[in-house]
Amino acid sequence: MGSTSYINHRKEKKTILLFVREHKKDAYGFTMPYHFLGPVAYQSHKGAKPMSIIWELENSMPAYLWHAAAKMAVG
Repeated sequence: MGSTSYINHRKEKKTILLFVREHKKDAYGFTMPYHFLGPVAYQSHKGAKPMSIIWELENSMPAYLWHAAAKMAVG
């Protein structure tokens, strides 16, 4: 999927599903699981290769992920 497909996903009738994880590996070296946040809608983007996209969640983020999300927002 090219970057314009993400930007134009609604017009092209495509659904984007967001899966996230805080870290790639845990303290023991095991792969961390992804959390499914559901469908998202494109809001804006910056740059190219890599492109940073801001998405709007269709459903609220589960409370157990708020702490990790706040850490990522700060940097």
